[in-house]
Amino acid sequence: MSKFKSPWQMIGLVSLIGADMAICVVSGVLLGQYIDNWIGTTPWLMLVGLLIGMGLGVYTVYRIVRAYL
Repeated sequence: MSKFKSPWQMIGLVSLIGADMAICVVSGVLLGQYIDNWIGTTPWLMLVGLLIGMGLGVYTVYRIVRAYL
């Protein structure tokens, strides 16, 4: 039995997951680039920000999906 009353709710969930993952990754990269330019360690902190953003994105997607399982 599905927790969704309409297919639009499923589309909304998938959109939320995609947007959440993208926002986390882009935020990590931009923050890493900003700190890189400030300190002068290009591109290392951008790569660290990318990895942290990807990890945070996976974690938040897990929390979203867990509520529906």
